[in-house]
Amino acid sequence: MKIVRSLLAAAAMVAVMSASFSWAQCCGGASYSAVGAAGGASAGDANGSYTVMRTQRRIVWEKQEVTRMRNVWSTVTEEKQVPVTRTIRETAYRTQEYTVRRPVRETTYKTVNYTVRRPVRETVTDTVNYTVRVPVQEMQTKTINVRKPVREMQSREVTYNVRRRVTETQMRNVSKTIRVPYTETKTVMVRGGHWETRQEVIPGRSYSKLVWHRGSFHFDPCTGCRTHCCGHFDRVCCQTPDRTVCRKVWVPTCEERQVTCTKYRCETVCEQVPVCVTRWVCEPCTKTVNYCVTKWVCEPKTINYCVTRWVCENRTKQVNRCVTRWVCETCTKQVPCCTVRWECETRTCQVPYCVCRQVTEMRTVKCCKRVCSQVPYTCTVCVPRCVEEQVPVTVCCAPCCGDCDPCACGDGCCGGPGIGQRVAGRVRGLLSRVRGLLSCCGNGFGGGFGGGCCDAGCGNGCDAGCDSGAAAHAGCGCN
Repeated sequence: MKIVRSLLAAAAMVAVMSASFSWAQCCGGASYSAVGAAGGASAGDANGSYTVMRTQRRIVWEKQEVTRMRNVWSTVTEEKQVPVTRTIRETAYRTQEYTVRRPVRETTYKTVNYTVRRPVRETVTDTVNYTVRVPVQEMQTKTINVRKPVREMQSREVTYNVRRRVTETQMRNVSKTIRVPYTETKTVMVRGGHWETRQEVIPGRSYSKLVWHRGSFHFDPCTGCRTHCCGHFDRVCCQTPDRTVCRKVWVPTCEERQVTCTKYRCETVCEQVPVCVTRWVCEPCTKTVNYCVTKWVCEPKTINYCVTRWVCENRTKQVNRCVTRWVCETCTKQVPCCTVRWECETRTCQVPYCVCRQVTEMRTVKCCKRVCSQVPYTCTVCVPRCVEEQVPVTVCCAPCCGDCDPCACGDGCCGGPGIGQRVAGRVRGLLSRVRGLLSCCGNGFGGGFGGGCCDAGCGNGCDAGCDSGAAAHAGCGCN
C-alpha cells in the first residue's frame, strides 16, 4: 500500500508539471518533442527549434538470490509424570448370626410278630435211564490193484560221425609261467562247538469247566429274616501242570590253531615246445545201442483193515437228589423306632464383603507435541533499480499569442487540444502505467517482483516519447 500511495503522489506531481509545461508552451515558452536517434550537436532551424539532451529515468528489474526462513513443524515425543487414580478392592469380614434347626433323635422299642419260613430237607432217590455208545471193532478184507514196474532191454543201430585228427609236430619258443611251491605257517581261527542238554518248561494248556455251588442261607440282622440262595454253576478257568522237556543245543566255540599251508609263486621260463597242428576228418560209423524200457503192470493185492463201529446201549443208574420244603413259624422281636424332633440353635459365621478404596500413583506417559523450527532456503526475486539515461529532445520556440490567452492564436495552442485535455491525458497515462505495474509486475506487492512483462522494462511505454508509434495513444497523454 505504501508503494501504491507513492506512485499516486508521483503521478499527481507529474500531472501538475505537465500542465505547467503546456501552459508555458502556449504562452511563449519552449516546446519539447522527442526525436529519433539524433546526434550530440544541437542546431536551430528556420522556425527557431533546436535539440537538447534530457535526463530520463526508467526502472530496470534485476534477478537476485535471497536467503529466507520458513517454518518447519516436527513432532517430538516427551515423557511426563501424570497422576493416575485406580481402585483397589479388598476383602473384609464381618460377624453374622444365623439360626439353624438341629435334629434330635430318640429311640423307642416295640414288639412285632413275624412269620418265617424254615426249610426242611429230604433226600429222594430217582432212577435215570441213559444211552451210551460202545465201540465195536471188526476185521474186513478187500482187493486192490497195485502198479508194478517191469524193465525190458532192447537194442537199436545208431549212425554217428567220428572225427579223426591228423597231428603235425612243430617246435617253437614259448615263454610260460610256472608256479613254484613254498611252505608257510599261519594262525587261523577254527570254529568248533559241542552239544549241551538243556531243560525247558512248557506251560500247561488252559481250559474251562463248570463247578456247582450249593445253595446257602443268609441271615439279615436288620429284619431277622433268613434268605436262601439257590445253587448255581460257575465257569472256572483251569490249567494243566507244566511239562519239563530236555533238548540238545549246539554251543559254538572259536579256537586258534597253527596251520602249515603251501603257497605258489609265479616264475617265467622260456623253452622249446613242440606244437601239434591238428586237422579233424569226419568219418561215419554205425553201432548198436542197448537201452532199457520200463512198463507198468497192474497186479491184484488183498489187504486186511480194521473197521470200528459204534453200538448204542441202554443203561440205568440211581441218582440221589435233595428236596427242600418250607415250614412256616411265628416269631417275636423288639423293633427299635427312631423319633426325630427339631431344635433351633443360633450360630455365628464370618461373612466376606468387598471394600473399594482409591489409590493415586504417578505414571509415566509419552506425549506428542509439534515444534516449529526455522529452516533457511534460497529463492530468486526481481529487484527494481532506477537507471538514468540521456535522451535528445527538440525544443520549439513559438511566439506568444497575446497575454497568455489560450485562444489568442490559432496555430500554437488554440488550434489544437486545450490545456485541460492534455493534463487529463497525462494523468490517464500515469494511471495506466500504475495499473500495469500492479497487474503485471508482481501480481500484488506481497509476492515479490518478477515476470515476463517486468523483465521487458517499463521504458517501452509512454517514456519513449509522444512521437513514437508505440506511445501515441490517449493513455500516455499525447492527444
